[in-house]
Amino acid sequence: MVCLCPFIMTSLRNYDKICLFCRNEFKAQKRTTKYCNHSCASRAYKVNKRNEVLIEVNFEEFVKNQLNIHTEALNQIQFTISQLIQTNRIIKAEFIPVEDYCNLKGISRKTLSRWIKENKVEVKQLSTRKFLIKS
Repeated sequence: MVCLCPFIMTSLRNYDKICLFCRNEFKAQKRTTKYCNHSCASRAYKVNKRNEVLIEVNFEEFVKNQLNIHTEALNQIQFTISQLIQTNRIIKAEFIPVEDYCNLKGISRKTLSRWIKENKVEVKQLSTRKFLIKS
């Protein structure tokens, strides 16, 4: 007599499997079995839990690093904005000091004095040693 019940049919069948923990071959009674015995399953569980803790720690470090990167970027943006505001203030002025002009153009004082002698820059003389540059 043949039984047509699927539960009995599957329990009589063995599946050739490989243990995910110890990598040994074994005969499983279910298709969903992953480990060859209880000790391999317990050891795999412990390894997975340790890895979860490491992932959480690494995630916290990752978040901290990202926060530091974003903080540095924000500081750079604030510094750049302050420089742009100062540059805009300098450009709007009719005459500006020598240091501001050199910083704005990215030149040295010696180059500026050469430009003044060559009449490449308009200058307003305040005294014999002090002068302002027309922006």
